[in-house]
Amino acid sequence: MNGAKPPRGGEFLTYSLITNLDTDKFNPLVIYAKEGVIVKKIKQTDINTIELTLPDRLTGIYPRKIKLYSPLFLFTLLWDLVTSRCLFRLKKLILENDIQLIYCADNLSKLIGGMVGKMTNVKVVAHCHDDFKEDALGKIMRRTYLIFLDRILTVSDKVRRFFKVGQKISPKAVTVYGGIDTRLYDPDKTKTDIRSELGLDKDAFVIGSIGVIEEDKGHIYLLKAVAKLISEGIDISAVICGTGHKEEFLKKFVEDENLNENIFFPGFRKDIPEVLKALDIFVMTSMTIESLSIVTLEAMAMRNPVIATNIGGLPEVVVDGETGIIIEPCNADVLADSIKYLLENPEKRFQMGQQGRKRVCEHFTIEKNVRKTEEVFLETLGVV
Repeated sequence: MNGAKPPRGGEFLTYSLITNLDTDKFNPLVIYAKEGVIVKKIKQTDINTIELTLPDRLTGIYPRKIKLYSPLFLFTLLWDLVTSRCLFRLKKLILENDIQLIYCADNLSKLIGGMVGKMTNVKVVAHCHDDFKEDALGKIMRRTYLIFLDRILTVSDKVRRFFKVGQKISPKAVTVYGGIDTRLYDPDKTKTDIRSELGLDKDAFVIGSIGVIEEDKGHIYLLKAVAKLISEGIDISAVICGTGHKEEFLKKFVEDENLNENIFFPGFRKDIPEVLKALDIFVMTSMTIESLSIVTLEAMAMRNPVIATNIGGLPEVVVDGETGIIIEPCNADVLADSIKYLLENPEKRFQMGQQGRKRVCEHFTIEKNVRKTEEVFLETLGVV
């Protein structure tokens, strides 16, 4: 595990997987580079951990900020891997601890773990939490995955279809939908009312978004939709939880549009079930990529009707007209109309919320995710 960056849905899914494995069949050892939020949570369990320090230049790589994959960049990356001796140190750890299967979650781990898997003849399975584009980055990542990984667990069919060899999807790729703990995300057991803490009126109509605040998440369209509704005389509030490099840009927009009394930025929160319970509608405004969205599953489990864009794996999660509304991306007017429709139809909101939780409980639980992942692990090892 990398651990150097703020955790996203994929990292929390990894934590759930590691901590829910069948201990009669698996004895996990977590090797990490940085002690981030997820590693700290793992250390609170009985699971063994080992730190494998890496240079900040490696752990700090953020693929979506890299616009040009030049030979110089690739050479520098490989040079850092060699000079840091991380490959040889990881190889030593794999052999010393008699590791029979390497599992990787983040992209840096897939590269390092995949290479070491080839060096040690140990099978490598990895989750793909990314919805890649057919650009330079996507082509490089696809080639890397297919060369170094024995199995690729994709969190949606949309992601699985990316791993083509010619015109056919590689047999290495298999869809294992992300899952959540529906016992934790249960509105009937979440009693805390945090509206006042978030700065919200008790009777306010509240929409919200949770996750990293970056450009492709499309938060600006949510803000524009709120501004449009307010201009029409509709009293509405919005909560945007998370942090990211677009946070200050969004806050300036709110200030310029005089929306400070309607838009709230509570930052990174750990009490996500409580935040979701404070919402009337959950919104996911991704613009071009979204592999699955764990937080959307969490919102549905909390009986939030969901408005989501027709991007990536979101249509595989949200059933249009049944558990929420699917809209085209990058369109504040359509988003505003959808919010207004649900605001004016409380019975429909209630029905969507009920159906949303039912759908998650039937198809997207952590139990289903872990058991399916375990099956792939054992198949890869040739046990079954």
